[in-house]
Order: sequence, then C-alpha cells, then structure tokens
Amino acid sequence: MGVASDILFPAWQQREVADSLRIGGNRKVSHVELSEEQSMFGHDTFLLDLKNVGGNVKNFLG
Repeated sequence: MGVASDILFPAWQQREVADSLRIGGNRKVSHVELSEEQSMFGHDTFLLDLKNVGGNVKNFLG
C-alpha cells in the first residue's frame, strides 16, 4: 500500500515493486495507493491512519 505523502518509501517505488512481481509471474500481488487527501501521516500512515488503511489490510488478508 502506497501513500502519496510517504517520502521514505514513495508510492511510485512501491508501485514499481508490485508491477515487477506481477511481471515476474506473481498474479496475487496488488498495489493500493492512498492519496494525500486520504492521509496526512506520510510514512507513518500504516501506524496512525487505521480508518483508511484498515479496510485495505482486511481485504488483503481475506
């Protein structure tokens, strides 16, 4: 999951990793990107923004 305001592990870089894994044959990999409007926490979004992150994590875990 990428967050537009994350400067430590930018969303574009996470998207590239997901794309590379898919190209390599792993079709189960998906990339979800939160825009800056959805999270103001940057890199710490995964710790602090449970409202926007929780649903995506739940979907991932099945």
